[in-house]
Amino acid sequence: MLKRLYLCLPMLAWMGLVQASDISDIKDKLAAIMPGITIESIQPLDNTGLYEAVINGEIIYFSKDARYVFQGDVIALQERKNITEQKRVDLRKQTLASVDEADMIIYEPKKTEHTLTVFTDIDCGYCRKLHQQIAEYNALGIRIRYMAFPRTGIDSESYDKAVDVWCAKDRKQALTDAKNGKEVNSETCNAHVQAQYELGRRIGVTGTPALFLESGELLPGYVPPKRLKEILDQKALADS
Repeated sequence: MLKRLYLCLPMLAWMGLVQASDISDIKDKLAAIMPGITIESIQPLDNTGLYEAVINGEIIYFSKDARYVFQGDVIALQERKNITEQKRVDLRKQTLASVDEADMIIYEPKKTEHTLTVFTDIDCGYCRKLHQQIAEYNALGIRIRYMAFPRTGIDSESYDKAVDVWCAKDRKQALTDAKNGKEVNSETCNAHVQAQYELGRRIGVTGTPALFLESGELLPGYVPPKRLKEILDQKALADS
């Protein structure tokens, strides 16, 4: 048994070197074909002969010779598992974990059971409904981390309202005032609203409110407090 193991070790090391060489070669080919791209990661996709790359935040698949590209979800039929969606979830989790909480507006419960990252728009009706129930979410142990996502984009009235809120001395009060239709005027600051908007688009936000679980999973749209608590509890139980 031990002898077989020692025989396998050089083979495993050789395979690792070949794999690293293949990845380096593919990176060079992609950089030549698509100059200016940012290759965030690249790795073999199991034993499929394909390589999975994250380029400018997008998940793309390539043939080993980089002559063919595949876009779309890859499904493992036997396991009935969406490999691409799981990768998206993992990337969202990493991306959201990298954001400084000092740039968010956070509503803390007395005792946190779950943390939710919510991309919000000032004028969105369901965003306002969610915010009106913020005390109920907190009472259920749900910590809400708000990030800005002006739906009408940069250089819009929605964007300006978000900047005023994020630049306010008391962000929580400013957010509540703005969502109640009150005008908020603040001095210009580095509000991070544009960065949050662009990050939201990158991880798949297309509408608001967009609710992200700690796992990176996305719940699109408003979910009532009690129902949200049930969902979060169920997912926590399934992951334990």
